[in-house]
Parts: sequence; structure tokens; C-alpha cells
Amino acid sequence: MIKPDHWIRVFGEKGGILPFNPEQINPASYDVTLGNHWICPTRQPEEIKADQITLFPGEVLLATTREYLKMPRDVVCDLKLKSSLGRLWLNHSLSGWIDCNFQGQVTLELQNLGPYPRILSAGMRCAQLVFMGMESPPEVAYGERGSGHYQGQTGATKAWNEGFFPKKATEES
Repeated sequence: MIKPDHWIRVFGEKGGILPFNPEQINPASYDVTLGNHWICPTRQPEEIKADQITLFPGEVLLATTREYLKMPRDVVCDLKLKSSLGRLWLNHSLSGWIDCNFQGQVTLELQNLGPYPRILSAGMRCAQLVFMGMESPPEVAYGERGSGHYQGQTGATKAWNEGFFPKKATEES
């Protein structure tokens, strides 16, 4: 079952979302904002901290939420891009699942599918979290018994192991 606004309020007030802002509560979700850490594989330097970044057409980058989550053992979460950004051709292109017991800032994979450069600013609402209760807590939750490569992450975080999906070596002419 999807958790409603009153559950989100209590969860946030008890430290489940840091910083917590009651004005970001929706009837069945919570708006999260962008942090100031960006990783873009086509730029030098690849990793920057800045209050703004321009995302050019066709470009992708890793970003982070400003908010730090402390998920319960019996609640999962799905991150959805704000529809207003989708209507400007911004896409959250890949993962959005947040497991029970996860703690950390959420890394976003953003892509500009539109024809115009867009400015992303720290603090802007970018996505919403939809919380769902599990039937019961799992035997082993995220971050327990050696699981959870991203447990406690802060800032935009690259893949823990690029060998999982290796790059193809470039051929020299």
C-alpha cells in the first residue's frame, strides 16, 4: 500500500528525511530537491560541486538529492521525476528503486532529451518519493550482512563496480 501524507509527515518529523520540509509533502509522495554534487562523464573535471550546472541536449549526468533518507525495514520507495521536468524533456533515465533499510542521499541519473540546454540548480524540486509498505520486514534488509553497496552514500555516487558492465576497449587506428 502507498503511504499517505500523514504517514510521510510523521516519518519526516522522526528523522526519516533530513532535512525535512513539510511543504514538500504531497497527498501520496514527498518532493526531493537537487544537491550540489554532479558527475558528468563527458566533462573535465568529471566531478564538480556547484550550485548550478547546465545540462546540454543529449548529455547525461549523475546528481544527488539534498535529502538524506533513513528508510524503515518494512518500507520501500520509488523515485519518480517531477512531471514538470519531464515536460521539458528532462529524463530520470535509470534506477529509481530505494530498498527498505537504505540510508543515504539518492543518486539520480539525469538526461536532457530536449533541444535546449537546461540549468539545474541545487535546491530545485526534481523528483518525488512514493513510499510503499511491505507485507512484513525481510529476513535480510538492505545494508545488513554485507549487502548494500551504496549504504550511507552522500553525494552523487558512481557504480560500485564498473566490471559488472565493462566498457568496451577502444580500437586504435
